Amino acid sequence: MAGTATTEFRWKSPPQPPSQQQPISDSDSDSGSDSENHQHRHNDLSNSIFEAYLDCHSSSSPSSIDLAKIQSFLASSSSGAVSCLICLERIKRTDPTWSCTSSCFAVFHLFCIQSWARQCLDLQAARAVTRPSSNPTEPEAVWNCPKCRSSYQKSKIPRRYLCYCGKEEDPPADNPWILPHSCGEVCERPLSNNCGHCCLLLCHPGPCASCPKLVKAKCFCGGVEDVRRCGHKQFSCGDVCERVLDCNIHNCREICHDGECPPCRERAVYKCSCGKVKEEKDCCERVFRCEASCENMLNCGKHVCERGCHAGECGLCPYQGKRNCPCGKRFYQGLSCDVVAPLCGGTCDKVLGCGYHRCPERCHRGPCLETCRIVVTKSCRCGVTKKQVKESLFDTS
Repeated sequence: MAGTATTEFRWKSPPQPPSQQQPISDSDSDSGSDSENHQHRHNDLSNSIFEAYLDCHSSSSPSSIDLAKIQSFLASSSSGAVSCLICLERIKRTDPTWSCTSSCFAVFHLFCIQSWARQCLDLQAARAVTRPSSNPTEPEAVWNCPKCRSSYQKSKIPRRYLCYCGKEEDPPADNPWILPHSCGEVCERPLSNNCGHCCLLLCHPGPCASCPKLVKAKCFCGGVEDVRRCGHKQFSCGDVCERVLDCNIHNCREICHDGECPPCRERAVYKCSCGKVKEEKDCCERVFRCEASCENMLNCGKHVCERGCHAGECGLCPYQGKRNCPCGKRFYQGLSCDVVAPLCGGTCDKVLGCGYHRCPERCHRGPCLETCRIVVTKSCRCGVTKKQVKESLFDTS
């Protein structure tokens, strides 16, 4: 038709509603564009999780090691590279999980860890039936983490799917801006050093970072007080320690340090315990004993101390009070310490050096016979010849 303008129509696809957008799946993550979007999303997740922590932490803080460890857990979790160590299958966003909270923080399928725990307990019960019980109070059966072997009681078998921080049951899996298996809220788990503060990161896998709170703390020697991060509040001021050592005489000359001070090494001349010998020694070795006898007069005024070098009083005279004859069979009461206890007249009967026979002599002073004189019948090594010999002459080798 003349005079009529022609209009060109072009088909344009309608905008897709946000609810129909598909989250990045494991199968799509290999494509180039999806990989870039996924990496950008991971960076946004990491920044949002660490935002509260980085606000009160400097980049040069010693907690950077802790942060790197946590970020490695985040990278594996958000990229879908986490695999269950029991079934070896990849853990998806929608899979219920359980993570070890003792040391390794490994993540497993909830069904897999439940089956693992029950099999461990069943195996222990079967072994207990076949093994004789020597202990009436058998220890409670436990199951172990498949990775770090940390022990858990039977009551600790997971029965619910919880987020990493344990506050929310069945955390959402359809929110692309929340880490998988996370509730997205502040973690608030108590920190490991029992400082009384809680984790400030968003709900996350792996260990909690060291406490970033600012607190007043003293150095190891107690001479300097400074404001420090609670997780790293122990520090050295760099000055001399000056704490009093165990000797209560000298001060520590080491640089401000953690733990106990070393033994005092100040050199000086010290007396032995009895006071007769003087030697130059370290202060930590100032208490020593010489090789001389004490020989101080006892309280009786008649005998001297026969003990070696010692400190303190020598004690009472050992010859006072109740005494006995040399063989020990008869006791005497009220004898003066300078009077020798009389012999009882009976057989000595002490065991001789051979270890088999006893002394046949009458009660006597001094040692018993050095050699056993008892005649016994002995055989030669081959057993053919027998002969009567004294016990002391018989070769037992």
